[in-house]
This record gives sequence, structure tokens and C-alpha cells, in this order.
Amino acid sequence: MLEASAGTGKTRVLVERYVNLLRAGVEPDHILAITFTRKAAAEMRQRIIDRLKDASRLSEFDAARWRQLKERLDDIAVSTIDAFCLSLLREFPLEADVDPGFELADSTEVPRLIAESLDQALRICRGVARDDDEVALVFAQLGERRLRAGIAALLDRRLVAPHALRRFLQKGPRDLTAASACESAAARLRDLFTGVRDGLDAFLQDGPVRHPQFAMLAGDVRRLVGPVALQIKDREGQAAFRAFVDRLRAYFLTQDGKPRGEKFTGTPFKAAHCDTEDAWRRHRATASQIAPAMAEAIRAFRRDLNAVMSRGVWRIFAVALRQYQSTLDAHALLDFSGVLERAIQLLKDLDEFAESRLRLEARYRHVLVDEFQDTSRAQWELVLQLVRSWAEGFGASDAAIPPSIFIVGDRKQSIYGFRDADVSVIDEAAQFVEGLRPEGQPRRAITVSFRAARELLAFVNDVFAKIVGESAPAARRDAFRYGDEDQFPIDVVGADPGVGPGRTHGSAPTSGDDAVRFIAGETVRAAAEKVGDEIVRLLAGTTVRDRATGLAREARAADVAILFRSRDSHRDFESALERRGVPTYVYKGLGFFDADEIQTRRSRSSDRIRPRRSCAPSRRP
Repeated sequence: MLEASAGTGKTRVLVERYVNLLRAGVEPDHILAITFTRKAAAEMRQRIIDRLKDASRLSEFDAARWRQLKERLDDIAVSTIDAFCLSLLREFPLEADVDPGFELADSTEVPRLIAESLDQALRICRGVARDDDEVALVFAQLGERRLRAGIAALLDRRLVAPHALRRFLQKGPRDLTAASACESAAARLRDLFTGVRDGLDAFLQDGPVRHPQFAMLAGDVRRLVGPVALQIKDREGQAAFRAFVDRLRAYFLTQDGKPRGEKFTGTPFKAAHCDTEDAWRRHRATASQIAPAMAEAIRAFRRDLNAVMSRGVWRIFAVALRQYQSTLDAHALLDFSGVLERAIQLLKDLDEFAESRLRLEARYRHVLVDEFQDTSRAQWELVLQLVRSWAEGFGASDAAIPPSIFIVGDRKQSIYGFRDADVSVIDEAAQFVEGLRPEGQPRRAITVSFRAARELLAFVNDVFAKIVGESAPAARRDAFRYGDEDQFPIDVVGADPGVGPGRTHGSAPTSGDDAVRFIAGETVRAAAEKVGDEIVRLLAGTTVRDRATGLAREARAADVAILFRSRDSHRDFESALERRGVPTYVYKGLGFFDADEIQTRRSRSSDRIRPRRSCAPSRRP
């Protein structure tokens, strides 16, 4: 298992491993190579073939091996996880309990199927809510629109959602109910109001009593602390109490949940709504004093409600999942999550089909996994099931080379958490690999970078210094720190100073280089003006290396690109650049079609729509 630094050639190492296995006599159909995308898989396969060709020119041994393999290049397979799972299910449909003629649902079908399933599931759950207080609470708190969106997201991530929900449920109190949550919150609020300075009556009378919203809120507060207990045993009483808490939140807290200060800005209440200005001042001072405790009481109440709601969400999700699975089965379809889920279950159940398992294990004797930092826990489970017999001493042990698993990844490049990637799986995989070869050192690090420039490394060090701590950068295993070894392993002699300083392997990155700069402005227009000045500076003599010819030349406007946070901010940058005589052009982006002249011309079918010179560079960087 290899762990890489950012910029190292992980794929290059994996290609070398694959080629070396072929050169050692391993048949290509006994090697399973997995990477993250179809594009990466195609590129890796081509690099393997090119590397074999190159090796065949250097020795007779490799030439002989090339002659053996060149008629069987189709057997050299590099696959994505999804494609591999699909091939498993196609080969073993009966063992996987899937329709032999199943199809893969495409990205346009899945939303429609989920919507169809949610229609049925929510109709069922509305009936359940009549007798189930927790399900009823979910409908009441979220509303059907938000509930649909939430359950749809859970269905889309159903390989991880059940585990996350289960962990949350296990942490929460089991005896908590909606009624008990309301009672606890009412007690906390009662204690808070009865302890206000100068008494509750003085506090409420000093408030904006002439404003109807506060007048209603004051009446509810008096009922809360009154001698008669609130009726919050039934659903109607609980709904009224939740609405009361929402009004308290709006009064004492800002929209983002922070306690209000003495000025009470952002509210409709004024001194004119009070008896006197002094009364309004006293009221605000007392309200700002109790606002922090109010915020904590409301947070505790919402935390309790979430614990109760999570049980209702679990039941609704279970119904929706059954409906969605039934919908897929009715159409003989699988989605991507279902393909992975069925493939994992297939490998777990293959012990019941001994012949199929032996056939599978005899085929895949060497497993190579690229970009492992973007692997999800479910995907690692698939790989683990595929090679689990090796840990027991079984597998293709009669081959010339023992079975092997080869994993490369860089935890610093893990960016697919939104697709359920879990970087902690790297450590679990390392422990598994070390268990296979306890006598060796199967875990290695690639520390030489093939594409990291000194200036960029210095920038990364500066950015993450505050996160990992400059005094103890080794305190975290994933600390974003780079040193002498993390650079181009070449010497650049007589490099053009405009292209970048000569880099010598071993020279420590420093933060004095000017490759990365920060430009900030108080407004978008101010930032655009500063960026315009910076681009003019870059175009006044900066040297770049031409991508087509590789030769040094002066920078042109087409060498610069501006990326925008929002779709409409390009206009300020466009104006700033046009005033400086810099030609601009919008490359894709939705903002182009919102321009007034584009909207006008589109409405006239007889006019030809001509691209408008809009923002930043005419070529991608």
C-alpha cells in the first residue's frame, strides 16, 4: 500500500505495478485494476499498453512478452467500481438475486423513480401519522416539501444514510417523547422568566406593548409562568407550544441564532411602541441579558425535538426505501447504489455457491486500486470481500506470484466526501494489508512529487499553517505540510526568469515567491478594480510557456482566466477590464444568457444571436 504526497504520480506507480506483473508472467485477465472515473480508466489502460511497447524495445525478454500479449490486449482491463460491479451482476445474476435482464437506471430516470416512490411512501406515512406521534411530528415540523427533499437525499445516499441515522438514534435518549420535550423546555423557560431582573411584570410592561406581536408574546409568557399548567399533552397543545418557542426565538435571537444586543437591530419594535424611551431602554437591557440563556434553552428544545423526530424519519425512510426498491424491481432496474449494494451482498453470499466463488477467486489474483482516498466505506467493503480469503491463507497460492492487493492514495486529495468517500478507510485498508504480510513492510510512502512547484507548495504551507499548527506540524497524520522532498526531482539550469525560478531538488519551499497572491476588496466592484490592475500588470511583460509550442513568450489576455463565485458578478469585472483596454469573453456560465441585450435579441427570432464580449479570457488556462 502506497500513500502519496500531493502532486506525486500515483497513477504512474500503479501503471508500473501492472506492467511489472505482466512482465513477471501474470496473465492480464488475472489482474483487476480499479480507478475512479471512466476517463482515468481509459488513460491508465493506454499508458499500460504504451509502457509495454516501450519496454519491448529495450530487452529481448520484454519483446517476447509483448509478442505474447499484443494479440490479447483486450484482456488488459482497467475498470471503475461501478463497471466492475455491473460485470459481476451480469455474470452471476441468479446468485445476486437480480433479474438477468436488468438495466441500469440512468440519471434522468432516477429522479422520476424516486418521485414516484415518494408519492406512494408519503401517502402511506400520512396514514401512519394518525396513530404515530413521532411521524406526525416530522410532518408538522418539516412540512411535506422539505420532507420530500430530505427523504430523497437519504434514498440517494442509502448506502451510508441508515448507518448515520442508526448512530444518531443510539446516542439519543430512548424514553424522550414530544410531550416530555415540551415539558422540559417549558420548565426551563419558566425558570428563566421568573428570574428576570426587577420581576417579570416590570420587564413585560417596559416592552413594546403597543405592538400587536409583542402584546401576543407577552400574553403567552404570562400564561407560561401562571398558576395553570400549559396543556401540552396532546398534539394541538404541543403545536401551540412549538409556535410560542419560535416567536421567542424571533424576539430574543437574530436570524442566525445569535443573542440580540441592547440595540435590538433588525426588529420592527421601536421606542414608540413603549410607554417611554427609558422603558424601552430598560427592556432592551434586560432582554439582552437573558438572551444567551434563551438561546441555550431553545437549542436544548430543538435538540430534544430532533431526537424524537429522528425516530419518525427512520420509519418514513424505511417505508420510502421499500417503495423505491419495489419500483426499481417492477421496472427491472438498478441504480448505481443498488449495483454496489447487490455486488457486495453477492460476494458475501457466494459461499453458498462454491463453484462460483472458486471461479471468481481463481480469476482475480491481483487487485490494484487507484485514488483510494476517494473510496467510500461500501466500496472498500467490496474490495475486502473480494480478497477476504487471502487473509485465511487461501486464494491462488499455486501461481508463480502470490496473490496481492496494491492500493495507492493520498489523503490530502480526498475531495469526494459529498459522494460518501471516507478518507479514514485508508487506515483500515492499511491495517488489513499489514495483516496479510505481518513480516514485511507493505505500507510505503511516495514522497517525491512529479508536478508540485515550489511556489504552490509554499502557498499550501501558508494556508494550512493555522490549521495544523506551525509549532507541531507532525501532530496530525494528515497535516498539510510539504518540505524539501516534495518538489520536482529535476534540476532546471538557465530557466527563463519569467517562467519561474530555477528549481533544484532539495531546495526548501519558501513563501517569498509571487506565484499566488491574495486580492481583496470591500465590494465586488472594488475587487474587480484591483483584479483589473493585477491583470494589466501581468500583461505588461510577464513571460509564459506556450502550451502548443513549449516556447517562452509574453503573456496575452487569453492566458488569464477569472472564476466567479456567483453567476452575475462578471459584469463588474468586465467593465473594469474594458476600461483598461483588456479584451474579455465569457466562457460558458449562465450569466451570459441573462444579459439585457441577449434577452432582447433572443426574443426576436429573426435576429442572429451573436456572442457578447463578456468576462475574462478567451481561452481556458
